Amino acid sequence: MDFRAYPKIDLHLHLDGAVRTRTILEQAERLRVRLPARTVHGLEKHVTVGRDCRSLRDFLDRFDVFLPALRSAESMERIAYELCEDQARDGVVYFETRFAPLLQDSGAFAMEDSVEAALSGLRRGERDFGVRWGMILCCLRQENPRLSLNTVGVARAFRTRGVVGVDLAGDEAAPASSHAEAFRRARRADLPITIHAGEAGPAENIREAIEVLGASRIGHGTKLADDPRLVEEVARRGIAIEVCLTSNLQTRSVSSLSRHPFARLRKAGVRVTINTDDPAISRTTLSREYARAAKTFGLTRRDFGELYENSVRAAFVSEPMRRWLRYRASTKSTTLRTSSQSPV
Repeated sequence: MDFRAYPKIDLHLHLDGAVRTRTILEQAERLRVRLPARTVHGLEKHVTVGRDCRSLRDFLDRFDVFLPALRSAESMERIAYELCEDQARDGVVYFETRFAPLLQDSGAFAMEDSVEAALSGLRRGERDFGVRWGMILCCLRQENPRLSLNTVGVARAFRTRGVVGVDLAGDEAAPASSHAEAFRRARRADLPITIHAGEAGPAENIREAIEVLGASRIGHGTKLADDPRLVEEVARRGIAIEVCLTSNLQTRSVSSLSRHPFARLRKAGVRVTINTDDPAISRTTLSREYARAAKTFGLTRRDFGELYENSVRAAFVSEPMRRWLRYRASTKSTTLRTSSQSPV
């Protein structure tokens, strides 16, 4: 089954985890950033993971190799533009991409500059490839909470220009509660919230993300199934889980795909969605994630329709856009250009 023909939505997609290897090489050369290899083939093993990955820390080490090559307006605009092209080629009709602007901040290249550049690339990519998008800005647990306040401030400044929400990512050993004030400000600004939780940490981190930070979506959430009462609460409140199958397997959040809690959570009525996380690092696409889910859990066309609707309901979009996403799924055409008869 060719899942590229399916209209798809990716809600958990890191911008800096989707960058092409050739782009890393070219931007590193332009910025005079040293890399461990000078060819695409040679660099691949340093910026992607496979069976050699043993933990989330091992997975995240790949970012350290190439992040310095992205600290410029040209780099950020280019990777955002290329992301649109890659997503459109894979049949994705809407995606929400995220990154931590504080990791781009180098003094001369400020947080606002990185957001502006990425938004410029996304706008250009939408014009050229017809795919729709939203941007989420990430705060980091292990960083000073003051930086989270700054990140939320940037998100508020760009609220009407494409930023659709905020996230808290990073080391789950660091308490999320330290960043509570930043997320209170996000809620006051009507910025939707998604939180990385229950990936490398316990189910209690998911409860904290919901009750303390106000999350309406949870990134990964593989440990949710460890707490049956919390599963019931998440299902009752309609909180979406952003499942990333390949990534969860690579980081050892699950021991095998057959043991992934996806099916159990879905059976319990939890609003699960399928996403890519870091498609370049994981060497995956959303179509491949769909194929993995179909093979592992025996999903049918009807099941994928349900998953698409879960993503529509969980997306940080306006109601007109939600109607367009449903309209898009109802058409038989696989053209990714927006129809002139669209309700938007």
